[in-house]
Amino acid sequence: MESKARFQEASTQPSGNNPHSPQHPRLYYGWVIVWITVLSAIASGVNVNPTIGVFVKPLTEEFGWSRSVIAGAVAIGTILGGGLALVIGPIIDKFGARWVLFVGFLLMGSLLIALSGAHNLWQFYVIIIVTRLLLQGIINLTNQTVLAKWFVRQRGRALAYGNLGQRFGQGAVPFVVQMIISAASWRIAAAAMGVFAWSLTLIPVLLWMRRQPEDMGLHPDGDQFPGDMENKTPSFNSIGTKRTPEIHFTLAQALRTKTFYVLLATFCMTSFVNTGVNFNLIPYLSDQGLTDSQAVTILLVWSFTGIPAALCSGLLVERLSVQWVIVAFQVGMIVGTVLLLSVDILWIGMVFALVHGASFAGSLLAQQVILADYYGSAHLGALRGVVLPWQMAANAVGPLAATLVFDIRGDYTAILWLYVVIQLVVLLALLRANPPKLQNNLSIQ
Repeated sequence: MESKARFQEASTQPSGNNPHSPQHPRLYYGWVIVWITVLSAIASGVNVNPTIGVFVKPLTEEFGWSRSVIAGAVAIGTILGGGLALVIGPIIDKFGARWVLFVGFLLMGSLLIALSGAHNLWQFYVIIIVTRLLLQGIINLTNQTVLAKWFVRQRGRALAYGNLGQRFGQGAVPFVVQMIISAASWRIAAAAMGVFAWSLTLIPVLLWMRRQPEDMGLHPDGDQFPGDMENKTPSFNSIGTKRTPEIHFTLAQALRTKTFYVLLATFCMTSFVNTGVNFNLIPYLSDQGLTDSQAVTILLVWSFTGIPAALCSGLLVERLSVQWVIVAFQVGMIVGTVLLLSVDILWIGMVFALVHGASFAGSLLAQQVILADYYGSAHLGALRGVVLPWQMAANAVGPLAATLVFDIRGDYTAILWLYVVIQLVVLLALLRANPPKLQNNLSIQ
């Protein structure tokens, strides 16, 4: 209670040189939530597509399974996770993220440890399906939703800091897993992933995760009053004008806007492409003649390049139109995919990693911001709960489609050119994804 009182007192101090002012975000509890999200995102790296991709060739060598059979388990779990998000989203809005996230990581870690003892296909399918369901339907949804409730004016940078964990997890975890596999076995690597996820998340989530600032007598961004914009560093909304207090669309209101469906379509197409690339990146680079160590090094650079890119994207969306920020990064994604088609030696792979990695991270951050900027944060969990089933379906089909093309043709060339075409369509759609307006006959709730 005493700690809570200090936070409340700090949040209501006048601005200026006072170190307890809301101008000093280190004293705002929202930044505790940010770093819990960072830890959660790093831990999520144990079950993301690049990490599973590291296991593809070892599993194929031991069991003789095709790449599409392995991707099938990922696809089913991802689709089911999207369905689970419909239920979990409103729960997060009402009750908060603490127990949802704790149970998600507890179960996921347990199942990854169990994976180390799997000896047949049905065991592999059960474990991967459930862990992917937990990742997509609980963990990712929670990470994307909780920060938007704690930040409005500083939403871009908060999400950027939160995404640091995702970038680190997608790069460092597969790199370490490949090292463990090379030194020991894929089974030891699987068990290590489960223990790692537990150690990074369970205690911080249980002790310090909170639902929203209002529950602690605070306001978003640590402002003295809701929507307080006085004496703050100027920031800008989705249409490039100085921010005003959020307009909160209800789910029903959002579903009546054309922009929602344009964004939904672009999210789905982008997920189809991105998951196809990052799931198959390690096998693809290996097929192109690079060594396993070179392949995971490219993946590491690809992911770590996203750290400064996400930070830049977070600052840009606070100062510029988020629509134009995401368009710019989409152009980079197209260039990166074309580069990937040419990778056959290490230095070209590094150029791909720099261009595509930066664009991927920047675009992902802008995607997270645009939905909250356009529709507000009050019903964001429910909104993401509607978006995620469709997005996760595309997420699931992406790796499966790519591996099926490989199994049929023996290479990934055709699917990579399809990705280029899809990304061009996304670019044109984003140019038309203008901020929505509440109709006069609709009330703001």
